Amino acid sequence: MPRYNIAIETLEIRTYKAYNPLEEKKTYSGEMRVLAAVSVNAAQKNIAVVMKAEVYVKVSGSSHIIPIGYIETVTVFSAMNEWEKVRVGKKQSDVDKDLEDFLINISYNTTRGLLSERAKNDLIGKVVLPVIDSADIKREKGEKERKGKG
Repeated sequence: MPRYNIAIETLEIRTYKAYNPLEEKKTYSGEMRVLAAVSVNAAQKNIAVVMKAEVYVKVSGSSHIIPIGYIETVTVFSAMNEWEKVRVGKKQSDVDKDLEDFLINISYNTTRGLLSERAKNDLIGKVVLPVIDSADIKREKGEKERKGKG
């Protein structure tokens, strides 16, 4: 993966919800659904990545899965030093594919850490979140250029 001169400006948990519908056990089998949205703020030369992750577990003896939690994080990166890799249009802006993958990878792994820390007292914290290749994370389509805050 290429190296970039990028810095995190802000990192926050936008939404966190944990459901504890099962009796506590030592291990769980489940799945996680992840969605990333990338947007560009041309005025501030930054790129925001919103990560949305939902965690589900399987009910014992069945293939039925139930939700146990949700987290949405926002990571804003200063792209000033890598601005040539951003194409700004009137209605939509695009980020170079390699740079986008790099930023989503950082955002996802940061989200894993935030979820682990925030969920340590919830059932969702008992689920080990997998390492996922950023290319395998679904992208939210139709993100428009952000005009306001970063």
